[in-house]
Amino acid sequence: MKIILSAFECNPYTGSDSYLGWTYVLNMARFNEVYALTRIENKNDIERYCGENDVPQKLHFVYIERSQFFAKHLYKLNPYLGFLGSYYVWQKAAYKKARELCKNTDISLCHHVSIADFRCAGYLWKLKKPFIFGPVGGGQETPECLSYYIKGHEKEERIRSFLNKVLVRLPNYRKALKRAAAIYSSNEETTQRMMKCLPEAEREKVFQLTELCIEDQYIVERSQLRREKKDIVHIIVSGRLIYRKGIALLIDAVQKISTDVNFVVDIYGEGDQKETLIRMVKEYGIESHVKFHGKVAFEEIQQRYKEADIFVLPSLRETTGTALLEAMANKLPVVALNQNGAKLVVTDNSGILINVNTRDQIIADLAAALTTLIEDYALRCRLGENGYSIIRETFSWDKRMAQMNEVYKHLCSKE
Repeated sequence: MKIILSAFECNPYTGSDSYLGWTYVLNMARFNEVYALTRIENKNDIERYCGENDVPQKLHFVYIERSQFFAKHLYKLNPYLGFLGSYYVWQKAAYKKARELCKNTDISLCHHVSIADFRCAGYLWKLKKPFIFGPVGGGQETPECLSYYIKGHEKEERIRSFLNKVLVRLPNYRKALKRAAAIYSSNEETTQRMMKCLPEAEREKVFQLTELCIEDQYIVERSQLRREKKDIVHIIVSGRLIYRKGIALLIDAVQKISTDVNFVVDIYGEGDQKETLIRMVKEYGIESHVKFHGKVAFEEIQQRYKEADIFVLPSLRETTGTALLEAMANKLPVVALNQNGAKLVVTDNSGILINVNTRDQIIADLAAALTTLIEDYALRCRLGENGYSIIRETFSWDKRMAQMNEVYKHLCSKE
C-alpha cells in the first residue's frame, strides 16, 4: 500500500513528539510505501540521518514550509498561539501537497501522526481516502486539587482549558472526526473530549492507544538487566523542570518520607523552575536526599536508568511520557499519579498509582508509596520485571506497526 503520513514533528535527533513522528514513519516504511509530510526545518537532520544509516527505500519525505509570521513574530508575543497559528497554516499547505500526491500516486490511506494533539486534526480527512487520526492526547488538564502547583501559570492553564473547549466546536474539527475511519486516543481524558464531538452511533470508532512505544532492540538489550541490593536506593526523575512536571509536588512528598534506609532522589533536567526547586530542598533540609544533575546526554540518562532503583512520574498532567516507557523497559518499578497515560500503562503489578483526590492525600500517598519501595528490595525487583514484560508484550514498535498495518489493510479493504 501507499500511505500518506502527516508528521509535522519528525526528527531522528530530537526527542518527544519529533522522535515519535520519526519512529512511526521509519517503522511503517518497513510495511508500506510511505510519503511523510513534515516541516522543512527537519530536512537537514533527516537527510543527514538517511545519508549515514540504512533506511527503507520506500520512505519518501515531503518538506513543507510553515508561516514565518506565526512561527516568529506572533510566537514572541504568545508562544502557544504562535505555534498553533503556524501549525494550522502548515496543515493547509500539507493538505495541498497530499491532494497532489493523490492525483499522481495511487494512495491507499492517510494517517495523521504528529503532532499528537487532539485539537489539531488537519485537513487530510478531506481527501477521498480512509483517514486515521492519532493516537493523540492533550485533553488532560491539571486537577483542581493540584492548583497550588500552577501558581504563576494560571493564565497558561486557563488558555489551555479555553482552547480545549473551543477548538473542538469548530465545524471543520467535527467534520474531521466524523470523516475519520478510526480515531486513537492516548488517555481517557482525551477520549472523553473527542467522544462528545461525535454522535453516539459513531463513538465505537474511538480507541484507547498510547502514542508511544519502545524500539525492540532497546527492549532486547535490557532482557538480562538485574539489580543488586545496594546501600543507597536511587529514585530517578527525568524531564524538564517546568511546573507541570510536578517536581515541586514530589519534593513536598520527599520531605514526608521517614525511613532508616538511605535513599537519594536523582533529578535530571533543566527548566525555569530549577532555582525554586533548589530553594525548596534547602528550606526542607533534605539536601542529602535530593540531587540535581542538570540536563545530560541521551546515552548518560539511559545508563542512569540502568543504575537506578525506582522511577517516579509526578506530572500534574502528561499525555503519557517517553521517560515512563523507558523506565519500565529498564525494569524500574514506577510511582505515578493515577491519571492520564500512566493510568493506561502502569498496572498494580508494575508500579504504584496514586489516586488524585486532595493535595494532602496525594502528598501523603506519594511519600508512602516511595517509602514502601525504598524499604522493599524484593517488591522493587518484582514490579520492575513485570513492567518490562508489559513493554515487551504490548509497547514494542514492531508489534505496534504490525497491528496498525492490519488496521490499514482492513480499512482499505472496505473501500
